[in-house]
Amino acid sequence: MKYSKLFIQTFKEIPNDAQLVSHQLLHRGGYILKSGAGLYSYSPLMQRVVAKVKQIIGYELGQVNCIEISMPFSTPAELWQESKRWDELGHLMVKFQDRMNRYLCLSPTNEEAVVDYFRKIAKSYKQLPVCLFQINTKFRDEIRPRFGLMRAREFMMKDAYSFHMNQRCLDNTYDQLYTAYNNIFKTMGLDCIAVQADGGAMADSGAKTHEFQALATSGEDQLVVCRKENKAMNSEMAITQRAAYKTDMSTKASEEVLTPKIKTIQAVCEFLHIELTQSIKTLLLKGQRDNKQVFILACCLGDDDINLTKCSAVTQVINLENAQPEDFKQLNLFAGFLGPINCSTQIAEIIFDSSIDPAAAYVMGANKKDIHYKNVVLTRDIKQLQRHDIRMAKPTDVSLNGNPIEFIKGIEVGHIFQLGSKYTQALKAAVLDENGKAVYPLMGCYGIGVGRAIAAVVEQSHDQKGIIWPQSIAPFSVIILPLVLKDNDCKDSIDQFYQDCLANNIDVLLDDRNVSVGIKFKDADLIGIPHQVIFGKTFKENKNVEYVHRSTGDKRNIPFNELLGFLKKEIKG
Repeated sequence: MKYSKLFIQTFKEIPNDAQLVSHQLLHRGGYILKSGAGLYSYSPLMQRVVAKVKQIIGYELGQVNCIEISMPFSTPAELWQESKRWDELGHLMVKFQDRMNRYLCLSPTNEEAVVDYFRKIAKSYKQLPVCLFQINTKFRDEIRPRFGLMRAREFMMKDAYSFHMNQRCLDNTYDQLYTAYNNIFKTMGLDCIAVQADGGAMADSGAKTHEFQALATSGEDQLVVCRKENKAMNSEMAITQRAAYKTDMSTKASEEVLTPKIKTIQAVCEFLHIELTQSIKTLLLKGQRDNKQVFILACCLGDDDINLTKCSAVTQVINLENAQPEDFKQLNLFAGFLGPINCSTQIAEIIFDSSIDPAAAYVMGANKKDIHYKNVVLTRDIKQLQRHDIRMAKPTDVSLNGNPIEFIKGIEVGHIFQLGSKYTQALKAAVLDENGKAVYPLMGCYGIGVGRAIAAVVEQSHDQKGIIWPQSIAPFSVIILPLVLKDNDCKDSIDQFYQDCLANNIDVLLDDRNVSVGIKFKDADLIGIPHQVIFGKTFKENKNVEYVHRSTGDKRNIPFNELLGFLKKEIKG
């Protein structure tokens, strides 16, 4: 293609809201244009990148017998009401009525839609297993859309769903998709690791799930990595062990101690002249279980923090969050003096973190204003003691095998998880097994944020001049920079080489614009085409063409008659 026909615009200025490098460079390079909050138009350059990513995804999914379909962007309310998620995911949805007063929404995800598609076709076990995928638009009404394509409201997603008669079959497909995802991201040029994660609102609690995280200092997700064991987990789900800490093994009877207007665990410990690890921090949390609001108490050591994701998994309480002042008033509890003894009968569960020594003595809130307990021993003073790992992992922790860990930032670009029969049961999508009995198939779900993955590539692959695209997803493989267009002999050779590239299926961009040499060089670096071919003075003098490798900066002079063969080898790698 010729640059003059590309219909893009590059920019010197960085948008005020562009905090991440990917947002800045994709805008400046003419790849995306902001339409509204979290809404972006894709230019012809970006469309070429997207097409190559789609090709990579389609190829790898085809290798594991995943077949492509397309589902509507808007879905009827009835499907969401069947699954009970019309209200549950309401904050993410844009809901509207058509002229017949029927409610619909812009799809934030497609579990309901794909099960509806499946149940209209599948009747027998003989039609399973099957894996269906699409690459389509999604809309999630983010409260704070930001970071360009990283957290847009409207975005492109590859979502796949598999259906199975038994767990073994589901596990087999899950492993195949796991491998396919590794291949996809490797081919895209992403430095990516798979981490154990949480399925969130889309899956049953405790379901097998992995996130694929592109390593980047700009990432929003905190990863816990043990390099010695070659393991990684999202910090929301990371199970680690604390370093040894000081305990009070006193067997004195528990007693009340006056702590007037001292509401933080730090201040209480300072007041009583004890270590934070000799105290227990208690949080009041609320959420929904069986469509009812419930309250739980979560307890950890004074220098730890409660992990809401782990608490949700343990208690099966969804949408778990910190209680508000009105909740304390309703339960007749006092913020700052909260504890697990003599608490409200409206508390559904009390969970202690497993790092707490059940035989040690601790200070904790007494559920009375201005009063704490001291010398509380869990095994002696707490009835129905329930202990689980519900704390946030910390850099000072070690793995369960005692090996060092480190915290690394990542960008989630893919997520796979097992759904069980949650959605097939909800939408009554049964098939007949070999005995003629109606059963609900098990499902797997596999997503890739296409725009986010592309932005992650830019986060990992750029320099001060602009984007450095990996060969596999670059909009063009070669950019021709003619600096001597007024010379007819040079112009003929440039046109010949351009046509030779096209004839050899090389994606080539010819910068035929009537602009300065400086602008051509700056734009070539900014948009990040891997191979630059420069027809300048050396060509006019001795028929040598200057070649520049965008990634390495390697420069060399290539005889014109060897140029095509040289480029073929470079592109092939």
